[in-house]
Amino acid sequence: MAAEANASSIASSARIDLLRDVDVAYWCRVLDVDHTQLRRAVQQVGPRAESVVRYLRRLTPAPAPEYDAPGG
Repeated sequence: MAAEANASSIASSARIDLLRDVDVAYWCRVLDVDHTQLRRAVQQVGPRAESVVRYLRRLTPAPAPEYDAPGG
């Protein structure tokens, strides 16, 4: 999900404009979220892409470590 996006690779001046369909489509693709998740994130932390990435990363649970059972 959004944890794939790297906040440091996104320009600190990048803004997400929810009024532009092209922007919404772009950021949904980059952040791997749907429109609802993107809008909710922007409502919570504002339009700065860097803040949205950090917000979405907090919502994404860390993947469970792979575990091979002994003897199996």
